[in-house]
Amino acid sequence: MNAILEINGLKKQFGGLTALSGVDLSIEEGEILGIVGPNGSGKTTLFNVITGVHKPTEGRVSWRGRDITSLAAHEISGAGIGYTFQQAMAFPGLSVWENVQIACEHAHRSDRSYPWTTPAALLDFVGITALAKERAGVLPFGSLRLLGIALALATRPSLILLDEPAAGLNDKETATLVGLVRQFPAHGISVCVIDHDMKLMQMLCKRLIVLDFGSKIADGPTQAVLADPKVLEVYLGGAL
Repeated sequence: MNAILEINGLKKQFGGLTALSGVDLSIEEGEILGIVGPNGSGKTTLFNVITGVHKPTEGRVSWRGRDITSLAAHEISGAGIGYTFQQAMAFPGLSVWENVQIACEHAHRSDRSYPWTTPAALLDFVGITALAKERAGVLPFGSLRLLGIALALATRPSLILLDEPAAGLNDKETATLVGLVRQFPAHGISVCVIDHDMKLMQMLCKRLIVLDFGSKIADGPTQAVLADPKVLEVYLGGAL
């Protein structure tokens, strides 16, 4: 496999707080990569730097060999990197269909074939067609999470970053999520996912990266990482 995203020496400071401290990592074509770590370890900050929400203090982000470190968030999205946030987000006063339609209208156009180019196709894929006319603001939390995935897919990404997509979901909803995400690589979409649910991460990810206090302390096959003494010490056995 080839790396589509490469991060070198990434550092992010907020005043006197160092959120990321010289992080190096890569994401491969067709990979579902997991990133885990305790609260405050820098996971969401990493996603925010990749997507241009925050600019790094030091370091470089490369997308398919192109330096995107200084690009604006909309330019990075247009280059093919999608993002779902920790808090499920949509226009609450608009219908589910209208939310997805707006996302489709602002999608990055590319020569690459894409399986979901209409609101109907996206809603069918994530399984919420029956909710198309409902206002997004009244959706159950699980359905709102699925809408968030549809909105991210509407931008036609080649890489999608999922920030705690299973937070607040029950077991059935989590299983639905896993089934969806597993299909992404077959459609040319690589995945990087953050979550605290280790069962979910083991189901989805063949490789895990562990962050602690802004530094990468482990990177490798999922089962080997979860057995690493350094990782066990960080989690004190609680999350594992």
